[in-house]
Amino acid sequence: MTVKLLKPHKGFEIEKSYEEKADGTIKKDTIIYTAYADDEDNALFDAATTLSELKKKIDIYLK
Repeated sequence: MTVKLLKPHKGFEIEKSYEEKADGTIKKDTIIYTAYADDEDNALFDAATTLSELKKKIDIYLK
């Protein structure tokens, strides 16, 4: 499993995790975007299969 830290979105840290095939390419059905609160606890907020879906969840939460 590979995990990469992406650019924060509205105070939430976002990670992209995925598995790779033998040739080094990404297995698209394994991609998960996870958001964590950007605070001392770094608590899990939510996860989604697309970045836009996760950002939408964050925007709705912040309204």
